[in-house]
Amino acid sequence: MATTTIYARVPGELKEAADAYAAEHGMTLANAVADLLSRGMEAAVSEGSLKILEARAKELQRELDQVRPALNALNDRLPQVLGTCRCGRPLTGGDLLLKGICPACNLGLSAVLAGSSESSATVNRADLTPFLAGIGIALAVILLAMAGK
Repeated sequence: MATTTIYARVPGELKEAADAYAAEHGMTLANAVADLLSRGMEAAVSEGSLKILEARAKELQRELDQVRPALNALNDRLPQVLGTCRCGRPLTGGDLLLKGICPACNLGLSAVLAGSSESSATVNRADLTPFLAGIGIALAVILLAMAGK
């Protein structure tokens, strides 16, 4: 790469900072100044992209702030005990809706949710209905927030 010389007057503090950078990185002052100038030029050229990324990050943070209460509600409801497996283990909302099996004996739980009398597990229907309604409302809030973006 061909090099050329640039003569520039800079404040004393900037010269000291460039000297310190050169010493910290085992470079000559000329190489340090070229490195720093190159990095500064790259940053200046990329400034538009950086502003776009910052705006997108703020937009995503706003969306997250909108859905966070609904996500917290989901997380609060999923540990709720809603029934008992044939093995005696309590079944939570997470077991019924997310895992679909009893974590202790691997019994499939879809029949329990469907209300089948063939299943050995039991679900308290008085607790299940408000649980499902709460989950549904939280999901609706999340979907509405995402649709409004």
